[in-house]
Amino acid sequence: MALPFFVAGLAVGGLAIVAFNNRTKIADEFQKGVKQAKKIARKELDEAFNFAAKVKQELKPQKPKRTRSKKKKPEEENKNAS
Repeated sequence: MALPFFVAGLAVGGLAIVAFNNRTKIADEFQKGVKQAKKIARKELDEAFNFAAKVKQELKPQKPKRTRSKKKKPEEENKNAS
């Protein structure tokens, strides 16, 4: 019953040794992946900000046009002045 665990332990130990011996190569590949992920994230973030600005501009409420106010009759002006 212990034989499968022994074999699994040997496999994991072997993989650990191989990984340790190639640690610089693994670290370099990891760094490349991180740089690529940063580029992709920055690009997507910029696109999201541009999209949000576009939507905000489209949804911005329009100011109502100013209409000319009716001229007050002289009688109304005198009442307001008193």
